[in-house]
Amino acid sequence: MNLLIISGSAFPGSHTNAIAKIIESLVEQPENKVTVVDLCELDIPVLGQGKSNGAEKLKRLAEDADSIIIGTPNYHTSYSGILKNALDHLSINEFEMKPVGLFCNSGGMRNSDPLTQLRMVMRGVHAMVIPTQASTCDTDFEKTDEGYVLVNEQIKERLSLMIDMLVKQAHSEPVSI
Repeated sequence: MNLLIISGSAFPGSHTNAIAKIIESLVEQPENKVTVVDLCELDIPVLGQGKSNGAEKLKRLAEDADSIIIGTPNYHTSYSGILKNALDHLSINEFEMKPVGLFCNSGGMRNSDPLTQLRMVMRGVHAMVIPTQASTCDTDFEKTDEGYVLVNEQIKERLSLMIDMLVKQAHSEPVSI
């Protein structure tokens, strides 16, 4: 399986990026190829303001992926603007009938509202969002010299379940509509 993980935080070293790296470490390799894209490191212009290598790279990675995991911080009970802009550069061509997993991080209390909204967006591009998702909050992490470390074992188990579901879905017979 070729898995693309999109980390939709505007800030390097974020909780969202920490979760993306944890997911990467949980995926069995080398049987599966994992690519983590941290959107804050890509130059993606506002949609309609021209093309960029960053937008083209994201599009190519999404096209080549067998499944995609999308992560976002919770910004005002929604997903991030940098993620919205990146998704606007993608289309049904990159997502149609492709398994997608979702996760988010909230500063205070756990909140899945951003994931509910992302489910609607993914439905619009004909993706197959799996039922298992993960929602974290800042207290699920410890800050170390290397960055944020997830200490909530239940969340780690949920992430593993989400990965298992994605792998199974990616290896199932594709359905065309």
